[in-house]
Amino acid sequence: MKILATGTAGMLGSSLVPAMAAAGHEVVATDINLTDRHPWGPAGPELGYLDVRDRHAIRDAFDAVRPDFVTHLAAETSLEFSDADPAHAYLTNATATKLIAQQCGRREIPIVYISTAGVFDGTKTGPYTEFDAPNPINTYGDSKWRGEQEVRQFAPCHYIVRAGWMVGGGAAKDHKFVSRIVDQLREGRTTLHAVGDKLGTPTYTADFAACLLNLIDSEVYGLYHMACEGEGTRYDVAAEILSVLGRDDIDLVEVTSEFFAEEFPSARPYSEIMVNQALDLQGMNLMRPWREALRHYLHHEFADLIIPAAAGIAS
Repeated sequence: MKILATGTAGMLGSSLVPAMAAAGHEVVATDINLTDRHPWGPAGPELGYLDVRDRHAIRDAFDAVRPDFVTHLAAETSLEFSDADPAHAYLTNATATKLIAQQCGRREIPIVYISTAGVFDGTKTGPYTEFDAPNPINTYGDSKWRGEQEVRQFAPCHYIVRAGWMVGGGAAKDHKFVSRIVDQLREGRTTLHAVGDKLGTPTYTADFAACLLNLIDSEVYGLYHMACEGEGTRYDVAAEILSVLGRDDIDLVEVTSEFFAEEFPSARPYSEIMVNQALDLQGMNLMRPWREALRHYLHHEFADLIIPAAAGIAS
């Protein structure tokens, strides 16, 4: 089928677009960042420009592409930027989502909307399921929650898919926690600091893409959590990275969120742990344990950093 995909120049798009193309779909990939028009290589689709905040551009894109399906990845994902400029966050994450959902509803086109564990307040003891009520504590989480509501209201055939802490993209696209650790190692740091007072569920983009394609094929619409299995803190993730890379020469120091408060002042939930209950109940959960997925990612994207004696067998 013909898929119109928004916001594909980032981490998730780096895995999802090739996966959709490999599955035989015709992908019209778009973004506002055209720094690299062929981020998936010459065999992949050329990246086209689309600003999802422009209602005229959205209508024109639907008229020109005439998609059978839409995957809506475009979003403002920075908590700090969202808190500093709420109007921008709501325009990008809620209003733009409404514009796309309305076009899908009018044309009877199914849509995937990528949401976040950040819609929860983090106070629950135990992991969040799809049956727990959202209660965001920052602008980013609230704007994504509003986007979920727009999709529900305007696009009857929808998949709302909440992801956890994103892992993926490789050296070119990874701008999250794993890349922060890897970059510090490349710089020659011998002491690293990682937060140990916030819990979450890492989500490997390659596993996410495979699981999402399987879900789309099912045509079982609805709300889904899609994160790797298990839980951990940023400290746990950093410790696993060092273990996989064989870097027992690094001093990893566990700190609280206050240590990075100047760089990351926005409120973050204590817990963003999710379980994929809706997928489990329907036998569609393909997500691996996060440690296994992280090991796979490091072996395939950062193999040059692995000390040979620690390499073992890639998963």
